[in-house]
Amino acid sequence: MRRIEEVAGNNTSDLTEMNRSAIVRILQQKEVCTRAEIAKLMGLTQASITKLVGYLIEMGVVSEVGIVKGNGNRRSIGLRLNAEKNLVIGVKFSRHVFAIGVFDISGKLYTQKETEFGLDENTGIVLAQMKKQIRDLLDEYKNIVAIGLALPGPYLRKEGRIAMVTRMPSWHNINFIEEFENEFDKPVFIEQDANAGALAEWWFGDHGRPLSSLTYFLVGEGVGSGVVDNDRLLLGYQGIASEVGHISIDYNGPVCECGNRGCLELYSSTTAFLKEAKLKLPELFRDKYENRTMACERVFDAARSGNTKAKALVEKIAEYIGYGCVTLINAYDPEIIVIGDSISKADELILPTIKRIVEERTIPEVSSRVRIKISKLSIDPTLYGAAAIATDRVLRKPSEYLFAN
Repeated sequence: MRRIEEVAGNNTSDLTEMNRSAIVRILQQKEVCTRAEIAKLMGLTQASITKLVGYLIEMGVVSEVGIVKGNGNRRSIGLRLNAEKNLVIGVKFSRHVFAIGVFDISGKLYTQKETEFGLDENTGIVLAQMKKQIRDLLDEYKNIVAIGLALPGPYLRKEGRIAMVTRMPSWHNINFIEEFENEFDKPVFIEQDANAGALAEWWFGDHGRPLSSLTYFLVGEGVGSGVVDNDRLLLGYQGIASEVGHISIDYNGPVCECGNRGCLELYSSTTAFLKEAKLKLPELFRDKYENRTMACERVFDAARSGNTKAKALVEKIAEYIGYGCVTLINAYDPEIIVIGDSISKADELILPTIKRIVEERTIPEVSSRVRIKISKLSIDPTLYGAAAIATDRVLRKPSEYLFAN
């Protein structure tokens, strides 16, 4: 007889926790909500909701906020999430820089700091700096419940390693799980950066509800995507699903560090964009720039001012992003694609071209139903996403992670 290795099931306590989680997540999306509204959204009786909410109030996760008017001018007691009592630390690690911020579970930013480092800098020194900054924040903010860490992909989540990051070979052998799992007295959740961006847009982006699926298309130092489908990240067997940056758009193209040829990342990353921009528009780079995002913005500003060479460069990279969107649509059937990171700062310069490419290269009945937007998050989506990693995990198990507060 074939041995059954895994059987999924739910006992009563699991279902209770799932329902508590659903209430907390509804309140995370709505500023104030009544028990009756929650009961309607969840399809449960008001008596069940009253019991579940009572437990969350005892925990200190939810508060009553006075009388609000409901349907038919009925007066009901409003509920709110005590987001300010439950803070998370978000950590973004990428080429050249790591950033750390403190957020509450509704997405409000309290503080952030960015630290640059060289690609050849000793990994131990960089990690020590990062850990010290996290410890300092844990000392300063007493209500932190979890830490989220966003890493460039492809990230092998079972092994805790970054499989390959272009131009950063010294980081390939770092095991991030071993580095962080016992480092602090708070849980650390690690996720690939594009997945983190997808969670940031899912939790904190203004995309309307209900929402069935969202794809975040990261176009910056690296190129990748994260997919949230029916409230869950699409991860794959090793955690590297939706690595669109390493899908070939030219099988005869240049060799990528991943071993493939003509990868999308070789044409649409900030590295590729700035390399060509410096050759064709050297006058834009005579003055020093603070970071590569600002360097890209110089080209975008020149295009907005009518510089024909800059406009041609922006048009070209928009076409490549369009090809990436076509792949994402055909592979994942998203309800919405949100484009973020450095290249998205071109905003209105690239969006019409991206949409044109999608219309030309996908079935009309499909492309007409996909929304394509530029991220409007005011905070770096990957840093925001690192906070969203922690937020997502603690809101799914409120009794485990939020009880102490």
